Amino acid sequence: MKEFQPMVQPTNAAVTIKQDQSNIIKDSFELPTLLAVGGLLQAVTLLILPVRYALLPLGFLLGRSIITTILETRSLSSKPFNPSIVHGITTAQLPLSGGSTSSSTTTTGLQANFGTTSASSPVVVFHLGVYFNHPLGFLAPGSKEIGGHFSAMEKDLLANRSSNGLISSSSWRGTTRSSKNCVLLIAYFRSAEDLNHFAHSKTHRDGWNWYNKFVRESGYHHFGLFHETFVSPKGEWESIYIDCEPTLLGGGSVRIGQGEKEGGEEHQAEEQVGNEDKDDKEVWIRPLVNAKHPALRTQAKRMSSLLGLREEV
Repeated sequence: MKEFQPMVQPTNAAVTIKQDQSNIIKDSFELPTLLAVGGLLQAVTLLILPVRYALLPLGFLLGRSIITTILETRSLSSKPFNPSIVHGITTAQLPLSGGSTSSSTTTTGLQANFGTTSASSPVVVFHLGVYFNHPLGFLAPGSKEIGGHFSAMEKDLLANRSSNGLISSSSWRGTTRSSKNCVLLIAYFRSAEDLNHFAHSKTHRDGWNWYNKFVRESGYHHFGLFHETFVSPKGEWESIYIDCEPTLLGGGSVRIGQGEKEGGEEHQAEEQVGNEDKDDKEVWIRPLVNAKHPALRTQAKRMSSLLGLREEV
């Protein structure tokens, strides 16, 4: 049977899912509050400037919104609505260790080897989140500090993903409340041992110690902390993405080995005279493959026939 076809070329560095936190404060307030603040600012402007000048900022912002909306609607391929979409039907599969030599030119000279067996490796899903149960939301006492620890944990995971078993991580905002006062980190690991190593890491312990000290000394209890862990054995997980940018497990990067240096031994020796030896380039694989493969066309095939799933799903 033909091997699974990768949909994204390998890279020499891990690709990280970009996080946009620019609206975190704005989203913490309801629309009436934002309108009231805007009205107050406009009233102050009217008191300071003549009417014909005081309305210029409002006209500028409104005009800018109309023009950008028209331009983005006429060109749907423009950012930020279509930054890196992988068109077609894809699914996430973890590559096998090592790679195969690619006949086509790529940035690494290697291509992924996904084999022909779906969900051939176990996956651990980890949810880590915090609720800001305070009227001031992200401006509440201690929010800056706990947010800093939260960010430090994710940065530590990403910085050491070559050795900590991290496949992918991304941050999300909860919308179960109008205040949108929940931040959630979703991470995927190779094994429960890798996740346990993170749980005992310095950044995680620092955050936990800060929280205990904060509660003890301040008496505040407006932070709700939670985590969930799901261990999915091989053959018992699946995914599907249709015209999506790489996201969640599909947005991960898996290190499969090291590429070879360019040039022969003589050329390398000349380049290294007077310089320190450099490590070979790393090779990272995005886990997205074409879901039209016969072994990936249905949920049952992407998981395991032992689960008794209907083939037509």
